[in-house]
Amino acid sequence: MTFCSYIIPTIGRESLKTAVNSVLEQDFEHGFEVIVVNDSGSPLPESDWQRLPNVRVLNTSKRERSFARNAGAAIAKGSYLAFLDDDDWILPGALESFRQLSVQQLQALWLYGGIRIVDEQHSTLAEINSGLNGNCFAQIMGGAWAPIQASMIARRAFFEIGGFSPFICGTEDEDLCRRTALHGEFANTSRILACLYRGRAWNTSTNYLRGPEDTKFSRDLILSQPGVFRRLMSSAASKYWFGRVLRVYLSTISWNLKKNRFATAASRMLYSLAVLALSLRHAFSAEYWQGVRADHVPESLHFVIKEYEQRPAREDR
Repeated sequence: MTFCSYIIPTIGRESLKTAVNSVLEQDFEHGFEVIVVNDSGSPLPESDWQRLPNVRVLNTSKRERSFARNAGAAIAKGSYLAFLDDDDWILPGALESFRQLSVQQLQALWLYGGIRIVDEQHSTLAEINSGLNGNCFAQIMGGAWAPIQASMIARRAFFEIGGFSPFICGTEDEDLCRRTALHGEFANTSRILACLYRGRAWNTSTNYLRGPEDTKFSRDLILSQPGVFRRLMSSAASKYWFGRVLRVYLSTISWNLKKNRFATAASRMLYSLAVLALSLRHAFSAEYWQGVRADHVPESLHFVIKEYEQRPAREDR
């Protein structure tokens, strides 16, 4: 049995070797494989890792990351699927941590741990772990982060929910996470499992300007699924998360109105009123209204990057 398949789409960056070797050098006694999906449109330079028996290279041609990841998943043999970009890497012991988590939480569809964000010098900018377990649908829909680089998803669940959406670019990993949270449970380990590179020299072929619009599109599609309201309310574990659920519904009203989807906007308004009615006991709580107002939740990449971008200005002063 192959425990997991690591799928690494690449646009031919030199950092690919680091990403691949971070998996191959794991001290792990159970079966695993690496599938490199070359989406650069050019042949990859020859390397020793390409000749290893548990490595496969699949060629696509500038079809974007979601297509490349889905193509890699289609030929994967692992019971769990993991996805790395070609400039990220996992840390020693990550595979064993995932395996232990899978044994402890057999029902979990999504396994994940903490992530370390680093700059060009591999200096740590932050370490983030949201620590969510079980039914955390409200938290994931509300903006909590379970980073794809430090995650594994059960293979059967990946295909049941349709894999990465080709209609979402830049936030397709968050969309996959939301749809998984709708259908099943999460399991978390406190260990830091992967490194995410962000720095001034960092570059990407992904159009992140689409991100905010695609996030709204993703959430709105999910809110149209059966059983969403009940699952959201059953997972709102605090005053803050009740507020986040209300924000999720409120934010889609104006979005649908701009799209001239008046019936959908009216439906979202009715659900917003239902959330408000069920959370009346929290109406005088500052924590509740903080959840309603905040653009981003704590312990997410947004605040790390914002602080990093402001650092030179503070140093100059």
